[in-house]
Amino acid sequence: MRKIFTTLCIALFCATAFANYSTPGSGKRWSLDSLVTYSAGDVTFSNNTYLFNDTITISQSDTLFILKNATIKFAAGVFVDINGVMRVLPPDSVKITAQDTAAKFLGLKFEDFSDGSVLKKTIFEYGCAIRMLTCDILIDSCIIRNNTLNSSFSSSGVITFFQSNSTVSRCKIYGNRSAALQSGANIASSGQILFNEIYDNVTANGNTPQINWGATNTTPPMIIKGNSIRGGLYTNSGGISFLPIGSANVIIEDNIIKKNRYGIAFAASTITAYVNNNIIDSNNIQGSPSLGGSGINFNSPTAMNVICARNKIRGNLWGITIQGGAKPNIGNIVNSDTTDIGLNQIYWNGNSGKIYDLYNNTPDSIKAQNNFWGTTILDSVEAHIFHRPDSTTLGFVDYLPIRVVTETVSQNSSILFNGFKLYDAFPNPFNPVTNISYEISRKMQVTLGVYDMNGKLVSSIFSGIKEPGKYEEHFNAAALSSGIYFYRIESEGFSDTKKLILLK
Repeated sequence: MRKIFTTLCIALFCATAFANYSTPGSGKRWSLDSLVTYSAGDVTFSNNTYLFNDTITISQSDTLFILKNATIKFAAGVFVDINGVMRVLPPDSVKITAQDTAAKFLGLKFEDFSDGSVLKKTIFEYGCAIRMLTCDILIDSCIIRNNTLNSSFSSSGVITFFQSNSTVSRCKIYGNRSAALQSGANIASSGQILFNEIYDNVTANGNTPQINWGATNTTPPMIIKGNSIRGGLYTNSGGISFLPIGSANVIIEDNIIKKNRYGIAFAASTITAYVNNNIIDSNNIQGSPSLGGSGINFNSPTAMNVICARNKIRGNLWGITIQGGAKPNIGNIVNSDTTDIGLNQIYWNGNSGKIYDLYNNTPDSIKAQNNFWGTTILDSVEAHIFHRPDSTTLGFVDYLPIRVVTETVSQNSSILFNGFKLYDAFPNPFNPVTNISYEISRKMQVTLGVYDMNGKLVSSIFSGIKEPGKYEEHFNAAALSSGIYFYRIESEGFSDTKKLILLK
């Protein structure tokens, strides 16, 4: 039990001026209404809103259940210190917000005995952070937004892990001051980050990624899977970064990482990672190739144990950059390992008028076999890779054999990212008619259009509701001039774009 007292002693009298409320730690089940009854004004109820007027402690062995829809407003500087368990399981939603959205509040702090805590269908806004310290909880189907209070309570991330293997799944996390998810650099945490929409965080525009991670456990590994990690508003905001003091073991797969300062950065030789089947697209928003823009950057003094397979890395200032002695495995088909088989598509990356799909800025030889480099002409692949032929101080990149991508292979994906997939147009180049196919996994609003090089809409192909299924639309460009165009699908806040070449 924890209380804070201010005392004034005069003669034989000792009066308590104020105390924030702690539940008694007697193994009881608490509700918002029981906190109102027993907290002596620290929690009140007015106008269908629960008001947390001071910090509340849920003591060890006690459980706070919130099982009904509710609005909760915290006073400035207030937080809930959860030494027991907190389970938020409403039928529709619970909103946790600030009494004063300008002053904001601190948030939720889950401590050592909080295992089994759940936040579900919760809106958490205008505060600072949700912290997990030496406990494993579930945060699922929540909206975590506009938390911009700068306080040491957060250690900068809006969801922070310290010796925690908590799961964050199916949430929308956006508009927060710094990282969406963060761990301690030297405090091992193997979070599970699954199927979230993470976008436009780092509103302070510091040099910070949206997922900012340090050390992990060896078992279980850290898993980042099925997320959309999108930027566009804040030019210093990166995608995913690992900079552990200690070691990290991570699986990054089936994500869309788009429009950040960079896609993924690995910055320690003690990293073991499997980077598989991600779309790493247009991470170029800062625009300075000397400061960032890599789809994936590897930077360490000695070799990492990192395998990259089946990724699409395109439209970045640099595709893959390798520094120091990092030596990742981007495809090796001559050994017995079946995970490092390449199958990456690395194309349309470059800056300053040059192609940089892979830049080996190390003296070491790099394996990058069985990948597609945007062309099937062997003599042209060399121009996509910067290595020993370009500078005698650099190591070779072993990129042969290359992978030849056919129309069937390029469309062969069983995963519908965020509920839809946009296929390559066929034929492309075309004159004047081509077919554009897309697939959706559920009923949704779909907008499909064609744009010119300046981003101007030149043809609206479809806008409306579609049932689940695969669709093909015909685009007739008879009224357009020869050139490069882009077709774009948008649905439920997500989008994907591909290139068209019209040759008349």
